[in-house]
Amino acid sequence: MMPPELQSRSFRPYISASVSAPSFTSFNNGSPYSSDASLSPNPSLDGQHHHHDPGASSSSSRSLKNSRFSPASFAHNTRIAIALAPCAAFLLDLGGTPVIATLTLGLMISYIVDSLNFKSGAFFGVWLSLLFAQIAFFFSSSIFVTFHSIPLATLASFLCAETNFLIGVWASLQFKWIQIENPSIVLALERLLFASVPLAASAIFTWATIAALGINHASYYLMAFSCLFYWLYSIPRVSSFKTKHEAKYHGGQVPDDSFILGPLESCFHTLYLLFFPLLFHIASHHNVIFSSAASFSDIFLLFFVPFLFQLYASTRGGLWWVTKNAHHLHSIRVVNGAVALVVVVICLEIRVVFHSFGRYIQVPPPLNYLLVTTTMLGGAAAAGAYALGMISDAFSSMAFTALAVVASAAGAIVVGFPIMCKYRALLIGHN
Repeated sequence: MMPPELQSRSFRPYISASVSAPSFTSFNNGSPYSSDASLSPNPSLDGQHHHHDPGASSSSSRSLKNSRFSPASFAHNTRIAIALAPCAAFLLDLGGTPVIATLTLGLMISYIVDSLNFKSGAFFGVWLSLLFAQIAFFFSSSIFVTFHSIPLATLASFLCAETNFLIGVWASLQFKWIQIENPSIVLALERLLFASVPLAASAIFTWATIAALGINHASYYLMAFSCLFYWLYSIPRVSSFKTKHEAKYHGGQVPDDSFILGPLESCFHTLYLLFFPLLFHIASHHNVIFSSAASFSDIFLLFFVPFLFQLYASTRGGLWWVTKNAHHLHSIRVVNGAVALVVVVICLEIRVVFHSFGRYIQVPPPLNYLLVTTTMLGGAAAAGAYALGMISDAFSSMAFTALAVVASAAGAIVVGFPIMCKYRALLIGHN
């Protein structure tokens, strides 16, 4: 018979542990593992199955509490509709019947699919409807016929495609299952929407206004729409999907990580507001910019009027990305606002008052220039001080009242109001 160490395992006789192996006494206090754990092939897994770890539930609750995403409905639908609904109507008018028919058919199919609780099918149906509508738009619209320049027609086509894409992004935010399954994508879509809508909507609105009223004052139309959409979208807004950390709200101040837009987008919107209307005016009126003083004043007005609007928007947080120091922001507003106010008043006198209303001025030169400047600059300074909240005590109130009286008196003299009153009094006394 072969010795046991040379036999295979199946032929080895059973050997008791007390005979063939030394016995060790197990000490629970001296060993890091208990006797029950030593009998388990995987002590860590066995411990998970046999007892509940309170740290796991607390860590999961902490992760949910610290999450930057909070499932909720999109809270800015009205704000987005102000810009994108008229843009969609304008694009449908440009595309005509083929675009309307394609979009209607696609949305009907998407509605039927959504009623069958096939949510992803409805989502892709909406995007496919917009895609086929855009293809129909390229073949049915008369953009390349209207614009005599191929580069301009190409830019207009890309603008229409971008607006259509933003409408699709807006529609995507209405699906709740996307918020649950892809929270980071929802945050990115919301940020993309607020970053891109002011640029596309101001261009589309200006395009529609030019089609109705002509291109003579197109730069001012663009400036007005840029200011409007800057106020609607670039002023700091709290995200619909980010968790509000109540511990960070000190004195009603919202934390920066709850805003939709970041410093980069806010800076780009500011540059767009200040320079794009000016560059558009130079590109469209480059032949007549230096033809007269009124035309030259347009350059300063198209820069300094949005600049004044930007300074006023800083009272609502428009320059939060520049500095958080309230004293520095107030200094920026006062110093830059004073310079911009003087430039705007002088340009308005040249461009508007003496150019269009010169026949109503009853005072001969050079006194008329002095009185008109006193009226406009005094009134603008009083309005600016009130808008910036600088009238807060008795002295500032008295100065505001005196400034308003001086500006009103100068304006009355300019239009001949005291002379008219004297003449009427003489007529009443004569009768």
